[in-house]
Amino acid sequence: MRRFVFKIHVWVGLIAGLHIVLLGLSGSALVFRADIERWQVSDWLTVQLQDKRFSLDEAVAHALSEYPERELSKVVVPATAHESIEVVLQLRNPPTLKAADLISIYVDPYSLRILGERRRAAGIMWYLQDFHYALLAGELGLKINGIAALALLALALSGPVLWWPGLDRWRRALHIRRQPAAARWRDIHGVSGIISWLAIMLITLTALYFAFRGTATAALTLASGAASVAPPAVLHRPATESSRDAPPAFAPLSALLQNARQAEPTARFDELRPARTRQRPASLSFRLPGDTVPGRHRMFLDPTTGAVLRIDRFDSLDAGGRLFASMVPWHFGSFGGRVTQWLWFLVGLVPAMLLGSGFWLWLRKRRSGTVNSTATLSPDARR
Repeated sequence: MRRFVFKIHVWVGLIAGLHIVLLGLSGSALVFRADIERWQVSDWLTVQLQDKRFSLDEAVAHALSEYPERELSKVVVPATAHESIEVVLQLRNPPTLKAADLISIYVDPYSLRILGERRRAAGIMWYLQDFHYALLAGELGLKINGIAALALLALALSGPVLWWPGLDRWRRALHIRRQPAAARWRDIHGVSGIISWLAIMLITLTALYFAFRGTATAALTLASGAASVAPPAVLHRPATESSRDAPPAFAPLSALLQNARQAEPTARFDELRPARTRQRPASLSFRLPGDTVPGRHRMFLDPTTGAVLRIDRFDSLDAGGRLFASMVPWHFGSFGGRVTQWLWFLVGLVPAMLLGSGFWLWLRKRRSGTVNSTATLSPDARR
């Protein structure tokens, strides 16, 4: 049985190893994507305080006037009076998020001057994200990456089986010998895989969720008995003759934000997403002081009255809601702040080291005619 597991580990690694390495390296870069992109536009983020400040709606209207072929996707709410307003626009009625061609417009709230613009679907970070998510190939690339995630899952499950030296020797197996070279590289391969195993499993399982979202959502819902949290329904009074001719107007964005701040006065709001129709709510994501939860809280508001419909605090969600909301933080390591981000950055480099050391050990054994020996990866021969 062990020999069979060894063969699976070796050949899956040789076949899918390079693909996994590229996904790991691109993933390490994407861990700090938000910080890198913020640094790229740092000159547009701060403004000088003045006596008169225009409203959020006026800033959005000014940005839309410069791009009449677009519609509002979201607004990044400034945290302080010294920050500009980031207005994110998209093409009208895009079939996919990629086709939306998002543009961030940075507006000075005191003069309505456009400080700069950044096209989201451009630049090295965008291409790294598109490669990491779908190999620059849309749905086909996404499924291929899903197959690579399955290969990584096979490696992550078979690796500990091959490494495990037994209860009486596991502590010793965590040490790395200096000589001979084969023992050193075998120990490095095994120990690095073991100490990064939990992070690799989290990344792998969330990658499978993103690649096969429909199937994964159904399976997780069935297993946990809880589904992802749906937005609340927007209920309106029965239509009258006059209301059919003139449907209720959308509430101003500033009114939505004001009502949200009244409901959560200590919150740090970050993204305001307008309603597309009067039957769907607007939403605001936010953090609270001292937050330790991996995901953001979310507030839903009536698009016409501005009334708060529901507040979903992450820690008050049921198991299914917390599970689905944790997928992105778990995949990119943002659930624990800078500490887990740096850990995830390092874990993204581990597949390159595992492929290099594993290939060297395989090649060495192949040349010596003992490629089928499980001692290639197992520490059992250690005395």
